[in-house]
Amino acid sequence: MIKIRQILFVPPAPIAWAQHLGLFEKHGVELSTTQTLSSDQLGQGLADGIWDVGVGVVDNVIAWNHERSAGLQIIAQLERSTIMAFCVLAEYATLADAAASSTAVDSTTNGFVLVLYRALARAGIDWRKCRFDAVGGVRQRFEALEAGKAGATILVPPFIDMALSKGFRKLWDGVDIAPAYPGVVVAARAEWLRANEEAALRYLRALLEANAWCGHAQNSGEAVSSLVAARYTEAAAKRLVRDIVPGLEPSSAGWDEVVSLRRECGLLPAPEPKAAEVVNRALLGRA
Repeated sequence: MIKIRQILFVPPAPIAWAQHLGLFEKHGVELSTTQTLSSDQLGQGLADGIWDVGVGVVDNVIAWNHERSAGLQIIAQLERSTIMAFCVLAEYATLADAAASSTAVDSTTNGFVLVLYRALARAGIDWRKCRFDAVGGVRQRFEALEAGKAGATILVPPFIDMALSKGFRKLWDGVDIAPAYPGVVVAARAEWLRANEEAALRYLRALLEANAWCGHAQNSGEAVSSLVAARYTEAAAKRLVRDIVPGLEPSSAGWDEVVSLRRECGLLPAPEPKAAEVVNRALLGRA
């Protein structure tokens, strides 16, 4: 068995399916998983070699390579898109109302916050004059909103519905602001990939087999139930089964969307990162 150390927020669908089916073990991988509390911990841990592979969004990878010299490459995309929504206190009727309060974020330089920066810019609001409190991942942001420590935040399922059921208001959906924003990806240091190609290939083969298994109609019910058992809502599980990523191929349109978001808010590194260097399609092709 080859040991791989993995870090993530929550297991994306293909990882949950691979674990449900015992596919990591089948492909000779002993996988240990750490659940992170923030993208900063995830990014620095990958950069320092504490973990071998990590699951985040494309923008995380661009930021970590620039800010932390992480040398990361994207090796697979696990979800087609990212469902997100900007949720605020019930008394806030507009984005300007929310912008006058504090917004709970994971990071102010990468991730979902860039979608918020675009929304603010379109509303004529300078995001640099707004107050952002870095409190951590989505659960921590939801708890900050619920406790009244923040007036607004970006949430993902199931926390969107949880917030709405508690009387919070949704001002916009991510698809209305950044329609091509991609789902989560797997990233690893290029140095680690070169030195541990067989481990990376086995890991990818387990994910590809799980993804292909879900693609067969006769498995859809079990695929949904396995995600529900992994604490997804039934609605989210059905969406993920319906919208699997063909071949786990990273989206070119998604990359372009993320680069555009960074360019718009002045956070695009120079020289501009190139997809051909950051996205390692060759490894996926050999898996």
